[in-house]
Amino acid sequence: MNAEELKAAIQVYYEKYDEIGVSVYAILKDQDDVRPRKIDIEADSLKGLKDLFLQSLRECITNRDDLSVLNLSTSDERVNAIYIYDIELPTELSAMEVVVKSDDLPLLDLVDFDLSSIKALLIEIGNNIGQIVLYKNMAPVNIFGRASFFLIKSRHRLEKIDDEFLRVSPGFQLLRINDKLLVMDLNAIERSFGFHEIITKEAAVGIASIESMELIQNPEALHELLDDIKYARRFTKIAKASPVMKAGITNSSIISFCKTFPKLIGKIRLNDKEDKIVLDTKVSKDLFIKLLMDDFLTSELTHYHYESLAKDSAEGVQEA
Repeated sequence: MNAEELKAAIQVYYEKYDEIGVSVYAILKDQDDVRPRKIDIEADSLKGLKDLFLQSLRECITNRDDLSVLNLSTSDERVNAIYIYDIELPTELSAMEVVVKSDDLPLLDLVDFDLSSIKALLIEIGNNIGQIVLYKNMAPVNIFGRASFFLIKSRHRLEKIDDEFLRVSPGFQLLRINDKLLVMDLNAIERSFGFHEIITKEAAVGIASIESMELIQNPEALHELLDDIKYARRFTKIAKASPVMKAGITNSSIISFCKTFPKLIGKIRLNDKEDKIVLDTKVSKDLFIKLLMDDFLTSELTHYHYESLAKDSAEGVQEA
């Protein structure tokens, strides 16, 4: 799925506005039963929520000219990107699939559960033909309980609100559409769902692939980086999509490149035999990761040397 395909998939829901409905489900904190629970919401409020989130989809996706859609495993940290979730799925996120496939989910009993027990909302928009499901974290600042004192404007005076209430803003962190799970907010998922453990496991595969090349004199220097989520994501990308490793570039060619490319000369050290790389500084580790991702380029036209983070292939490679 690329950006234009995503926009086209969402456009259907704008065009069929009158035919689609909205349902809202809660994911609860610390419950043995992890199934989402449907929230009973009055019809007028449901229409308001449908309008709110369709407009949010327009602003976050449809109206953006600079949007990129990338696989999460090969994310390159560009700013205006949405990521297709293509690694191990945490249990909590499988709830989005449950909402699409199940019609008999339990109702949230607001007598038994306080609103503060809600961890996240799932907003399902669609009909029996197709559905969009949005995942929205419910931060404590959006849940107002009985312990506080709130007043609401009622004609010419203020009146006390006697019960809990939610503030629902238009933002969301994940989107499920056409069997794809898309990450809107990468920083948010890095803090949730046990994502760090999942990405670290994927990253270890990347490091194992590097070790198998027998190019690094001190591979333990790479293992030391696994606890840093930034580096873990980079190693995951190497495991899935290193152009240098996929092309089978020889160690001697890589070492020769390190000796001649201006950005690398003197910054990546070699052993005495000059047949292995020694990663003994943070700079050398960063440059080596970029090297495996083929981030150092020379223009065919000007012969100038560049460092490029975001590279979209010109070889006709199909997107996921």
